[in-house]
Amino acid sequence: MNGVLHTYNICFLGRTGNGKSSLINNLFGLSLPTDPLVSCTKTLSSTTILSQGKSNYDAITVFDTPGIGEFSSVVPYQKYYEHSVNQSHCIVLVTTLDRTDAPAQRLLLSLKDFIEHGKDVRFVIALNHIDSRVTVGSADDVVWDDVANMPTPCRLAQIEQRIEEIKRKFDGKFLPFDVVPVCAIRQYGISELMKKILE
Repeated sequence: MNGVLHTYNICFLGRTGNGKSSLINNLFGLSLPTDPLVSCTKTLSSTTILSQGKSNYDAITVFDTPGIGEFSSVVPYQKYYEHSVNQSHCIVLVTTLDRTDAPAQRLLLSLKDFIEHGKDVRFVIALNHIDSRVTVGSADDVVWDDVANMPTPCRLAQIEQRIEEIKRKFDGKFLPFDVVPVCAIRQYGISELMKKILE
């Protein structure tokens, strides 16, 4: 044993308010600061968690990046994004049902050259906040089945439409990807997201 951890590195990207830190907390049992009204992630932070036999690696390192859109341009945070992407085995873009994808598309295109050549990098899009009542549909739509802890059929149809839209916008522009609908606060889709991140 040489004392070096064999780590799997994961970078989380996404617009301010999309729930990156909340998802990280749910996935990895952390307690990063979160606030639904203001951005809590102002600098790049990384946390290494011993995997304790839960993966093929000794440890998992998670990069939590400042939100895209915190400033009018990504310039103040560009080095954070470049470093995280360069170090990562998996890039997770966190988006929502009602947010525009243009800032994320621009950022990902600017980061393509920072992926180490020949390195097999996974790309997963986490579709978060799927229980939000301020998204698509009318105000009277029931979007969540609290008993089953899952989206209602009406919301499932909206999620499928959003996934198709994401596929049209991102296909062929960055890396091959999977889209996983999640709701961090309700613990919905967390195990599926973890599976896609680590597989």
